[in-house]
Amino acid sequence: MTLVFDTTALSRFLDEDQQLIKTVASNQFDRYIIPLATDAEVRYGFMYGSRELKNLDKYSSIIHELQFEIFCPDQDTSIKYAELATWARKHGISLSNNDMWIAATCSQLGGKLVAFDDDYKSLPQISLVDIG
Repeated sequence: MTLVFDTTALSRFLDEDQQLIKTVASNQFDRYIIPLATDAEVRYGFMYGSRELKNLDKYSSIIHELQFEIFCPDQDTSIKYAELATWARKHGISLSNNDMWIAATCSQLGGKLVAFDDDYKSLPQISLVDIG
């Protein structure tokens, strides 16, 4: 099963959130995906913050050691994005463009999304991981 990280979850993982680390270590998932939009938001946070090099080093180590994949959108992702964005708009739901790209990646890969905000709960097409 594939676990897809949104920005809130990846940030908490990098901050060593123990509950999230247990979820990742549970062997329930065999693939860990960081959508390009998540990667960009996290890198922006590093650049904007005061510990950019330290954070980038830790991030690179985790990606390499745990074999996390940075997933770049393709035309299939674009189609999923259009489907989700159209559905959301017709139902009066507003998500940021980056959240929509993250959701589209999760949908395309048939994964479960881990997030620590309620942005995705309004999308029944997205399966969320309950961290507790």
